[in-house]
Amino acid sequence: MICNDRLLITRFAPYAQQLVDALSEVGCFSIAQPLLTVVGLNDPHTLGAFLSGQYDVVIAVSGNAVKYAQDNIIGEWPNAEYYAVGESTKESLRLACKQRVMCPFSRFDSEGLLALDALQDVAGKRILILRGEGGRDLLENSLIERGAQVDFFQTYKRVKLDLDGIHLVNYWQQASINGAIISSVEILNQLFVLVPKEYTSWLCRLTFYVPSQRVADQARSLGVENIILLPSLQTNQIVDFFHNK
Repeated sequence: MICNDRLLITRFAPYAQQLVDALSEVGCFSIAQPLLTVVGLNDPHTLGAFLSGQYDVVIAVSGNAVKYAQDNIIGEWPNAEYYAVGESTKESLRLACKQRVMCPFSRFDSEGLLALDALQDVAGKRILILRGEGGRDLLENSLIERGAQVDFFQTYKRVKLDLDGIHLVNYWQQASINGAIISSVEILNQLFVLVPKEYTSWLCRLTFYVPSQRVADQARSLGVENIILLPSLQTNQIVDFFHNK
């Protein structure tokens, strides 16, 4: 099967290059270009509270949140109800905590988490959200409205890479890029900041492959017309998706 997609992969390193390598094995051309990097944060107070088992529910909103939490944990994760925003994060969290992890069935974002039956009655529960610095407040606010006590364990922060937008766009155009895999709203917004305004119309003509309705809605608000929801951000599922198109 011939793959006509020529993709820009904007995920964090090293995942961008890993996906490029996997896609090449099924004959799909792609370019790895991370737009942001991540730096781990140290929060010994919250870490101590977490490890002492003070939380009934732990929610991870990204794979990086799990990775950088794990970097600070020696020994086993405490017993709790564990939730993840999507399949990829679920697998990372399952391997880290070695417990059952639940996640949404279709909408892989805060709205999807909040729709889960198990998170409807959380009155009196202590909930810890694993996330990066400066994440959304929707999950926190909604769980507090349902009677929960919510804390954050911000395990990392995002830092934009110093990139030459004009040079990169010229390179992408020469490579006949016709699609982009965008894994988060933050990466999406950074892509539109990076690309000079005179190239915005070209950018908006690409097909954007996104993991959630929230990212799709933001892409549409920026002028993107062709948007396709991915089944997951797991590398093997992305490869299968493009291989079977």
